[in-house]
Amino acid sequence: MGVREYFQYDPSGDYLNPILQGVRLINNQYEPIAANNIAFDTLWLFSEVLGLELHIISGELRFRVPETGEFLKTHKEENQGRLAEEQARVVAESAFQQSEQARLAAESTLRSLVTQLLNSGMSLEQVAQMMNLSTVEVRRLVGEKF
Repeated sequence: MGVREYFQYDPSGDYLNPILQGVRLINNQYEPIAANNIAFDTLWLFSEVLGLELHIISGELRFRVPETGEFLKTHKEENQGRLAEEQARVVAESAFQQSEQARLAAESTLRSLVTQLLNSGMSLEQVAQMMNLSTVEVRRLVGEKF
């Protein structure tokens, strides 16, 4: 069929020894890809087609980028990363909502205080100066009442 490389992985070790094997098409013949044993439970093969190393580490198949030495994430790791990102988003959203509620509560308190000062006879300019606000901000807080 012309498949350039073919790999077999037997996680249980019931059928293959070693549990990871590969062949590469060379001159219309499939030749075994030499396995590199690092330790008793660690071996790897290089895939020219993928440009990746296929590693068996403690019985688990992992893919490694030779240029960086980094392993690609497993499905489980990818899901855990997504879950962590979602949790972080929920926490950030909750924090934003809490800060927004605090801001609205503070603005309501400020609005009430400004209204009381204006009702006591102070001018808009006096209240603005006393509260270190612009007259535009004081007007915004109390609307067009004053």
